[in-house]
Amino acid sequence: MTLFPVVMPVIEAVHDLSGKEQVACLSRLAREALKVSAEKSGVKLGELLKDENGSPCPVSGHYWSLSHKPECAAAVVSRDKIGIDVEEMKPRTEPLFSYVASEDEWGLKEKSWDTFFRYWTAKEATLKVIGIGIGGLRTCRIISVPDESHIVLDYKGDSFLVEQLRYKNHIVAVVKGGNEIEWVVLSESQIPSTKS
Repeated sequence: MTLFPVVMPVIEAVHDLSGKEQVACLSRLAREALKVSAEKSGVKLGELLKDENGSPCPVSGHYWSLSHKPECAAAVVSRDKIGIDVEEMKPRTEPLFSYVASEDEWGLKEKSWDTFFRYWTAKEATLKVIGIGIGGLRTCRIISVPDESHIVLDYKGDSFLVEQLRYKNHIVAVVKGGNEIEWVVLSESQIPSTKS
């Protein structure tokens, strides 16, 4: 099966909105990205609901995942449980290195902010598949970094293959599994209106 993760920029007008208003607009934008992913996949999505833990509930037998940051939104739909995450690559505080990965994990790839965000997004996308939050970050372990676009993780004996895309100073990660990935990157002119 081919997955169509959709990535889109956030228009400048959204950056000027207040906190809650901005988050609501970013959520609507991510849901628009999800519509594009569903169309490309030939899937008709109904109402998008979440369970008591905040995990997306399947719609008509299809799973979905959203992620957004102030300058980027991403979404994907799949027949299997799915996870997508996006993070802006900007330095944070040094103690986060040990929070995100163990010394063994850092031994797989040069310790850098680039690797930090690759690890972070890969783990976040995987934890979304599992249905738990970042509390599981340390239990989810990087076991291989085969190339600049893929990371293999282990969570309690289950392996997950994640594919990543670099987009405007962001890393976008999606759990690939055995699927093909066809990234859909929309330009600003292709973004649907985010007004309610």
